[in-house]
Amino acid sequence: MSRSALVVAGVLFALGVLIWLLTTDSVVPVTPVPGPSLSSGNAEPDATIPQPGATAPGRPVPTGALDGPLPSVATRAELVATLNARGLNGEKMLSRYAEWRVARGFLGADSLAGTTAESAPAQVYAAMDRATQKSLADSGDLGAIQAYAAGSLPGDPFTAVEYYSRASELGSAAAMGQIANVLADIGGLEMGDVMNDRPFADKLLALRGGDPDRDLRRDSVAWTLASIRQYGPILATPGTMELVEGLGRSTDKELLTGICGQSLAILASLSAATAGRDTGALPPVFVTERNLYNRLPCQDTPAPVTQPRALAACTSSPAIGSYNQPVELWICPEN
Repeated sequence: MSRSALVVAGVLFALGVLIWLLTTDSVVPVTPVPGPSLSSGNAEPDATIPQPGATAPGRPVPTGALDGPLPSVATRAELVATLNARGLNGEKMLSRYAEWRVARGFLGADSLAGTTAESAPAQVYAAMDRATQKSLADSGDLGAIQAYAAGSLPGDPFTAVEYYSRASELGSAAAMGQIANVLADIGGLEMGDVMNDRPFADKLLALRGGDPDRDLRRDSVAWTLASIRQYGPILATPGTMELVEGLGRSTDKELLTGICGQSLAILASLSAATAGRDTGALPPVFVTERNLYNRLPCQDTPAPVTQPRALAACTSSPAIGSYNQPVELWICPEN
């Protein structure tokens, strides 16, 4: 890791930690929001399913846009046809998109990548026994790490968080979302309700940093915001937006500032752990919700959510996605 990278990571981490520490003592538990249920399978957040929104202002002028009706990009075939009509190599771009998904830990089915549930890499790991999963996971195999984490649920969310954290440090965007899911599920548990299971209670207290009243749902939102900071709008799925928009409606400014600062600290810590790895690259094409950055909280705090640097080189244009909903089609230069 270069000295400049260390300096940047250190400054970013210090800023996030400072904001978090200045506010965390007085932060109150976040208002409960609907969260995903714990799963014992290999489910993962699908960062590619487009949902409705509106066009965000101030974006780069799209290049290669076609006159007439908006193109439909609900399926792989439609997206390839749209890209080909713009003089691009749709098949090649979708192949690179599929490679990006796997490298970022999204190992399940995806219609745009042309990956079915039966052919998904996650199925290979799900078929392994736990001992094999753990052996491969402890050797650094990203898919095995995530499979072992998923297989720990719902009974052992602490092991799941531990292994998903390892995957996050290897550049897995999917794992960051899964950490948020687990924390959302167990965040509101009362210590008194789990004291009959002393080992569980002790681990829960440790995860809360020794504070029995700490609501881990605020940590869930912080992890969600950190993932969007790192990977941009491709990580802002309907489920994650439900979490962060709930925070944005809060009237507790200290709560808002504390969580936004914490998300910056998480990102800084991960940036230091992943230094030297190409975790910031984006796929050459992807589809997202529209009007994303106007909907995110933190803009009026010392830690606003900004676009990842790689997104500045990309262009966006409106399109029609699944269920005839408006989406944004992003095209990025290939490395």
